[in-house]
Amino acid sequence: MSRWSVKRKRKIVVIAGIVLLIILGFIFIRIEQKRQPSCFDGIKNGQETGVDCGGTCSRVCLDETYGLVVWWERPFKITKGVYNAVAYIENQNLYSGLRKVDYEFRLYNKDNILVAEPYRGSTFVEPNKRSAVFVSGIQTGDNEVFNVFFRILSVQDWERTPAEFSQNILSVRDPILSNQDTTPKLSAVVENKTPYSFENIPVVAIIYNSKDNAIAASQTYLDQLAQNSYEQVFYSWPEPFGESVSRIELIPRIDPYAAFHKG
Repeated sequence: MSRWSVKRKRKIVVIAGIVLLIILGFIFIRIEQKRQPSCFDGIKNGQETGVDCGGTCSRVCLDETYGLVVWWERPFKITKGVYNAVAYIENQNLYSGLRKVDYEFRLYNKDNILVAEPYRGSTFVEPNKRSAVFVSGIQTGDNEVFNVFFRILSVQDWERTPAEFSQNILSVRDPILSNQDTTPKLSAVVENKTPYSFENIPVVAIIYNSKDNAIAASQTYLDQLAQNSYEQVFYSWPEPFGESVSRIELIPRIDPYAAFHKG
């Protein structure tokens, strides 16, 4: 047999061996995947109640969640041609929320004509809470706003949240409303009794009349709130509300998916 034939046979044997190893490796990986279920393998396995959701997965199966409830949406005039808008929402899921929700506000006049460019934004949703999506300073020119429409454009997957977030993480006390007949001002104290420190906290204030209808709203931010500490928040409006105030609601919003640290 010639040297060329021997070399050729060796080459074929080597190639066949490599192909066999690749096949065996693929089979081994598939066996390992079946033996060790994960939440990212595209298969309903392990303790999952759906494909890559439920059980021990952070993603919650859609059929195991309640949809967001929008209780009301309302425009609030700040001054001529400038409005705030609020959508009051509720997440009835005890231990799951949304990392990101894309939404849209549309403002209309009394003839149901759009008076400003649709405002689009995104926010998070906490578990087991009523909350508020707030937008400020929408310009409408000379147009008066009579109605606002809030629409959810898209949502990411429902995800589990730490159990602590199913309760009110922060508390609010000592709301004081002054100058109601001229330029109303509101102050309050936000308190953090947890062992965690939080950053970039929006705090929405909603003012209600005697019929429990919202007549004004505003929002401020706390840059940081350390463990076992408190901070004051302040709000102001350039014009009187025009109605007597019967109730004040302040809503501190904590993103359950943002980084927070102990101490």
